[in-house]
This record gives sequence, structure tokens and C-alpha cells, in this order.
Amino acid sequence: MTTYYVASFHSVSQALRFEKLLQEKAIPVKMIPVPRLLSSSCGIAARFEADDYPKVASLLAAGGENAYEVYLFTSDGKNVQAERVWKANA
Repeated sequence: MTTYYVASFHSVSQALRFEKLLQEKAIPVKMIPVPRLLSSSCGIAARFEADDYPKVASLLAAGGENAYEVYLFTSDGKNVQAERVWKANA
């Protein structure tokens, strides 16, 4: 089973700032199209490994990011599921 996290954003500029922040903190991140499981619209999302979630969660708690939501993805072959684990305060 594969697990990873995906952060979504309201804008591409927010996604790129998030990518830069994670890179500055030496947290590996990959920018990907927003998974269809989350939205059918175009957009960019940030994917990072499950082992890095505690570090990312502390950045989210400190407010040093612009992420809108974070999802935990689990994949077992073709069966992919997403569970929202964090959402920005509205």
C-alpha cells in the first residue's frame, strides 16, 4: 500500500510559495496536477511523503503557508482513496 499527502491551493502562486517553503525546510515536494479525486478543475497541488507530514503539519500550524486543504492518499493498486486531514480556517 502506498501513502502520501497532497496539499491543494486557491491559486498557482500560493502553490509555488508553498513549494519554495518546503524546499527551504529541506522537505521533498513534487508539484502535480490537482488529482481528479479532489477536483475536476485545472490547478496545481503539492505532493509530499507521509514521513514528512509531521514537519508540514507544524508549518501549517505556525501559519507559514498558504495551503487550503491537505489530503492523505492511500493507494492499493488501482484503488485510490483520499481523506481530508487539514483545512485552512475560513
